[in-house]
Amino acid sequence: MRFIALFLTFLYTMSATAADTKVTLDRSWGLLIGDHITATVELPVAVSELDTHSLPSHDKRYGHWLFLHDSELSDRQMKLHFQLVNVPAENRQVATPEIQLRTQDGEFITVPSVPMQIGSFLEQQDTQGNLVPRGDINLKAQSDNFLQVRLWVALAVLLFATLIWLIWHFGLRPRQRLPFAEAMFELNKMRLLGRKDADKASRSLHHAFNRSAGRVVINSHLDKLWESCPWLMPMQKDIESFYQQSAAHFFSAKGGEQKDFYQILELAKNCRAQERVA
Repeated sequence: MRFIALFLTFLYTMSATAADTKVTLDRSWGLLIGDHITATVELPVAVSELDTHSLPSHDKRYGHWLFLHDSELSDRQMKLHFQLVNVPAENRQVATPEIQLRTQDGEFITVPSVPMQIGSFLEQQDTQGNLVPRGDINLKAQSDNFLQVRLWVALAVLLFATLIWLIWHFGLRPRQRLPFAEAMFELNKMRLLGRKDADKASRSLHHAFNRSAGRVVINSHLDKLWESCPWLMPMQKDIESFYQQSAAHFFSAKGGEQKDFYQILELAKNCRAQERVA
């Protein structure tokens, strides 16, 4: 009698332990070959009380459908990471494997199987020959925090690069430019900064003519400019007009009328175009 009582108590303990074991899947439908599934097992005892030799083996195929890659153990929970490695001829219901665990005291814990629906890559047809589409796959929500961080980093790099370019272009750019390229740079900077000073623009253009000719060019000796820069001959009429008005403005007692800023800018632009092809 004593032996029978102990045996019944043992069976009751086993059944109670198995009843307290719960298994849930992260997804149980819309599964196709290659999909990963995680089975979370809530154990009635702590993981430390289990016999390690009874734990499911990794890198092993279970049944026709599932392959166990690895597992995670923590407190009273075990996570089994399966992959679907076979495809049925048509959509069907299968189940995760039933696993027997053993505690260090010799008690057995049954991890029950859980049903799940898997689909086929093969064409499905109903009785009338119409194709039946497979069910949608329920994708896991992904965190976009990493993408947001990368976006902000990219924007910061863009702003920093733009700032460096502006400093370089308007202040630190090398001065080894051709004479009329330098004049255009100065005139454009004045225009962008709202300082459209015709006198200053005229002096910048005079400086470009002097650098191009290799000497100071005055109104009465423009022939020296044509000798040094024959590529400016197409602009001869406009350049002579510029020098005449400039001489009248800077050197006459009455101070003749100066060309306006945009006329000087246009002349510098045309000279720059000739300088490029010279």
